[in-house]
Amino acid sequence: MKTLIKSMLSLTLVMGLGYAANAQITSSAPASATVLFELTIELDGTQNEIAFGNISSTTPGAVELDANGTSNVNTGSTTNVARFDLGGADSEVTVNYDPTVILIDGAANEIIMTPEVVGAETVAEQTTATLVPSGTTVTLAAGAYSLWVGGSFPALAGQVAGAYTGTFNIAVEYN
Repeated sequence: MKTLIKSMLSLTLVMGLGYAANAQITSSAPASATVLFELTIELDGTQNEIAFGNISSTTPGAVELDANGTSNVNTGSTTNVARFDLGGADSEVTVNYDPTVILIDGAANEIIMTPEVVGAETVAEQTTATLVPSGTTVTLAAGAYSLWVGGSFPALAGQVAGAYTGTFNIAVEYN
């Protein structure tokens, strides 16, 4: 009888270990999402192009169109910076744009423009807006933020005369 009890205890123990070895272990993680107001970017109706004006092909120094609108160098007398107005939730937004813009004339001659982008919470702050390098995070306040775009290119000495055009691309996304 003692042998039978020992055998049954041993069998029970082995069976119990088998069940323990097959025990399932689980874990979990929370999931969440924050839905914000639609993020928008719109080109202003008046400040709607980056225009350096009429420039001589013999301009000896760099041409600089100041995004703050305060200190242009070697530009024509009629210039314009572009303004983009952001709208959405009071949140952080990352701004990305092309590092250069290729301006081309009808004969495929090129001028390489380097953009200058500045930004501020209100339109009235253009002259004091701060530099916004590509990849920078800005914060929308009261659901708005403005970006102004100017730029520069090297001296034009020897540049072929003509009308040069190109496109500046900019993108924004919530963080």
